[in-house]
Amino acid sequence: MGASKTRVGLFTIDPVKLINKKVVNTPEPKEPEDIANTILKLAKELLKESRVSLNDVVGACIGTIGPLDIRSGDVVNTPNLGFKSFKLREPLKKALGVPVYVVNDAVAGVYAEYMAGHGSAYDNVVYLTLSSGIGAGVVVDGNLLLGKDGNAHEVGHVVVDYSSGIRCGCGGLGHWEALASGSNVWKLVVKLSSAWSLGETPLLSLSRVRTVGMSELLEYWRKGDPFASHVVQELIKVNAAGIASVINVYDPEVFILGGSIALNNPDFIFEIVDEVREYLVNRPPEFAITSFKDDVVLYGAAWIIVKTPKQLLKIQGSVNL
Repeated sequence: MGASKTRVGLFTIDPVKLINKKVVNTPEPKEPEDIANTILKLAKELLKESRVSLNDVVGACIGTIGPLDIRSGDVVNTPNLGFKSFKLREPLKKALGVPVYVVNDAVAGVYAEYMAGHGSAYDNVVYLTLSSGIGAGVVVDGNLLLGKDGNAHEVGHVVVDYSSGIRCGCGGLGHWEALASGSNVWKLVVKLSSAWSLGETPLLSLSRVRTVGMSELLEYWRKGDPFASHVVQELIKVNAAGIASVINVYDPEVFILGGSIALNNPDFIFEIVDEVREYLVNRPPEFAITSFKDDVVLYGAAWIIVKTPKQLLKIQGSVNL
């Protein structure tokens, strides 16, 4: 479950194979329980369409935006939805009658890559999502990192510019996500437009009338708009600094990118990766775009059910396959 899209998938166990899925825009919840109810409704529709009985389901896993309370399986203080906190594990476990895991969406993403993707030949793997928000999942020495509350991977809230004055949705100043995520990039556009002194451009004029999103910004950049180029150069540096910080902390062998910004803009990602070396102390890893595309979190959630990480077993229990 992401800030923009909610996906529900049905998988076989052996092999781990996606046999059907449903994708909807993540609804604006009127009540906190609407989130779990939406997931449950989609799951039941999917089972019916696939002619699979609930009695044949062995488990469920939700990869969700965070932060989390991993012991309760609740989302707490998220900056990206109408409600800051809401329950997931308890209501879904009660309604489905099967074991339910809840992890951060990027944690599910890195587990998919580690088990069956670009990271399957490595012990040190990072998966980074660049989308409405920014987050990462990390495997170090073969261990999936979770942290005391399940939030060891909230790299989008690394401070990349303490003097920017740009406040993140979580309330913090200068966070990576505040400057460079899909939901917040307009703030950077507004800040840079106030200091721009090189004449009018189409993007600059547009930004004074309404909010400019990431897709529009990159479209104007490709057209050679001078102000767009200025903003994108700043974004390249911000993202490169953020990625380098993750590499300097976790020392991965392979660094995998996903999320709508990465998947839809390979030229932009190439520029970022090229800039990363300017900020590194550790040896650069290999870089890749997720081969699972938009379904990386679904695959990771399935793998968590099939081969549950030992750290998660201690916290949320086991599934009998």
